[in-house]
Amino acid sequence: MFKNIKLLMVFALVFGPLAANATIIINNSSGGLYNSGIGDLASVYGPTQFPGANSSEGDPLIVNAAEPTTFTAAFGTDWLNGNYTGGSWGVASPIPLTWAVNTESAVVYNFLLSSLSDIHIDLGVDNGIYVWFDGLYKFGALAPGGANLNEYDIDITGVGTGNHRLQILREDHGGGTGYAISVDVTASSVSVPEPTTLALVGIGLAGLGFSRRRKKL
Repeated sequence: MFKNIKLLMVFALVFGPLAANATIIINNSSGGLYNSGIGDLASVYGPTQFPGANSSEGDPLIVNAAEPTTFTAAFGTDWLNGNYTGGSWGVASPIPLTWAVNTESAVVYNFLLSSLSDIHIDLGVDNGIYVWFDGLYKFGALAPGGANLNEYDIDITGVGTGNHRLQILREDHGGGTGYAISVDVTASSVSVPEPTTLALVGIGLAGLGFSRRRKKL
């Protein structure tokens, strides 16, 4: 039993520094760029992406919804690439968790990463949501009911250092609106130990072996 504890201590000392804890960088109290002037996109899209007002085209459950690719002037010149010129954007802190029923709203969170990281996103919305990261579409879904933080999970791995944008389009087609978000970041693990690290492990294991031999004598 004691030798097993010592073995665990060796691995903890050597590999412990490689472990990383998740840090929450965005939650319901976070601010960002906010656009509540989009209106209803039902006339631009069909019921599988933006159903008609007051559930006139149903209240669908859709997972992996298709990416919206047509945006009105209210979004600005090119919102997914950071050009908001001409749009109805403003700064909000925190981002409102509700918005006008039967309309859409958009949110952009800007943040800086200082190391290679993995990102985990928890989201909930009433009714639909579309998510991009640095302009690349990641997820879309619609569902009846309220906003539950554990409704959707999105993982983005191996994100490099520098400035990044999390872009979210929120959809509603009647009843009420709601939104919940939590984003955490974990520094990416080192997949292959350095030679010096392996050497330390070898020394530690050798020491354990020597200790066992002495006890047998």
